[in-house]
Amino acid sequence: MEKFPSLVLGPNQEQIPDWRQISLAELCRFRTMVQPDLEIMSFLGDGVHETETLTIERLDRQASHMAAWLSKVLPPSSKVMLLFENGPDYLIGLFGCAYAGMVAVSGVYPADFGSRDRLNYIVKDSECSAILGKKKVLAAFQSECLEVSKEVFWIPVEISETYYEKVYNPSLNEDLALIQYTSGSTQNPKGVMLTNRNILFNLLQQGQKFGYQKGDVGVSWLPLSHDMGLMGAALMAIGAGGKCVLLSPETFLKDPSNWLRAISKYAATLSGGPAFAYQMCLNINEDTIDGLDLSTWDQAFVGSESINQKILEQFEAKFSKYGFKNLAFCPCYGLAEATLLVSAKERNLLPLFITVSREKLSEGCIVETKNQEDQRSIVSSGNLIDETQAVIIDSNMRMCADRECGTIYLNGPSISSGYCGKFSKNIESFNYKGKSYISTGDKGFFINQNIYIIGRKDNEINVNGILLDPEDIVFSVNEVEDELSQRNCAVFQKTEHLDSIVFVFGAVNLEESVFTNIFRNIKNILCRKFKFSNGEIIAVSKSGIIRTPSGKVSMKKTQQHLEDGRIDILFRKEFSSLDNSGFHIRKMKTYERSSQ
Repeated sequence: MEKFPSLVLGPNQEQIPDWRQISLAELCRFRTMVQPDLEIMSFLGDGVHETETLTIERLDRQASHMAAWLSKVLPPSSKVMLLFENGPDYLIGLFGCAYAGMVAVSGVYPADFGSRDRLNYIVKDSECSAILGKKKVLAAFQSECLEVSKEVFWIPVEISETYYEKVYNPSLNEDLALIQYTSGSTQNPKGVMLTNRNILFNLLQQGQKFGYQKGDVGVSWLPLSHDMGLMGAALMAIGAGGKCVLLSPETFLKDPSNWLRAISKYAATLSGGPAFAYQMCLNINEDTIDGLDLSTWDQAFVGSESINQKILEQFEAKFSKYGFKNLAFCPCYGLAEATLLVSAKERNLLPLFITVSREKLSEGCIVETKNQEDQRSIVSSGNLIDETQAVIIDSNMRMCADRECGTIYLNGPSISSGYCGKFSKNIESFNYKGKSYISTGDKGFFINQNIYIIGRKDNEINVNGILLDPEDIVFSVNEVEDELSQRNCAVFQKTEHLDSIVFVFGAVNLEESVFTNIFRNIKNILCRKFKFSNGEIIAVSKSGIIRTPSGKVSMKKTQQHLEDGRIDILFRKEFSSLDNSGFHIRKMKTYERSSQ
């Protein structure tokens, strides 16, 4: 029996290898030894029925075959891109790289909008030597990505089923294991360099924070090419000795009830996603979920984007009759630069909310208010994971106290050392007490060791000296326009006229009379609550709202596509807070920059 450097007590009181000494490959080999019959994944190809399963023994076997082939054609420590849709093959590819002592490159989901451009960019930025995927997917991309098609090996994962040599040559604990590309919601994707140590520490902390028990079942529809899907679902199942029930993002987006039915069918204890996922479930027809049982779901994590308190309240109100408990909500905070998890709400505690003055928040101060026109509700993302420190730094590079807002900087065992490629020298850091803290680019504050996330600094909107967050504006509009979900709205300042705001929403079969009513409601919110003096409101086709691989709205890219004339517009109308007269709506097919 293979020996490991040392065993420590894991989150479910199980003896596991010490995260400080082993690699990702050794974790998989350990799980194979102690639970050889463990079924770690069930894939619901159509969102309902199991189309494939994966045991830990099969993963170990096929990963070793894959590693043998990779070692035959590539030198040690080579970078290999994973090009897979959701399913067991992704893990076979990932652990094939790990068993060969190579570095996996993750961040492209084949079915995503713009995936060809993203692949071209990441191949060049990461300097990977090969692309690993299913034959059919590789063929499609190879013929369309001519910029890079001749620069890399295209290796089909099916080789692992027919090539019978084996290799097990894991890298060291401190070696680079994965380059995880960010969503790129505010700029080009960045390749976050993660070591075995980074990943294993974060998996351990997730297990402790979420209270994993051996045999627990999690359900996920998030893409495995994204850190939340990979670290928070698939790898967590291996780390904890549990099972991941996996759907594709497409089957969730087509019918969100598939997600809830899977939780019910498999008696899942842990599942979650961005806030928009819970909002999408509010439109589920209850006739389609008869017999739904969500009583086992005791960790409903919500993160990846700003969290709207009302969405959580509405979700609990609708699904409490099916056994869902408000205590299950687990607001959390994470990012690829921290491997995944940074903080989360403690178990068996209700989520914490604070209602603050929007104007004072702009000044960096946290002041509670009862003035409804100035109110903004912010959800706590809980306490930091163990051995992780955070400092809040204001615009003058001064450290903030409790109830003061600034940019979040992090230090800890799962924090990446930096980026590869073009952003390798772009990591912003802050030195405190002899330690280097990296900038997350997120704004937030602390109250009694609970961290509250406000939004991305890069997305800030400055109106007459008042700093506003797009998510806050979208949430406020959603309150008066239920049809405009968080996932279908973007807001930003015009590039050439920073005193003018643009609010964009996606729509289907929109009639002019309906747009007229929506326009008036949105204008009222923008002028009254946020003090915008002028701007425009634009209705586009739903595909015109550009999203990241995890489904979040990319404000910057939506703006770029709009200004470049790459989005079909249904209606647009400029407004002024001083103009209450009638107006004329124009229909057009390309975005016209205002000359005002």
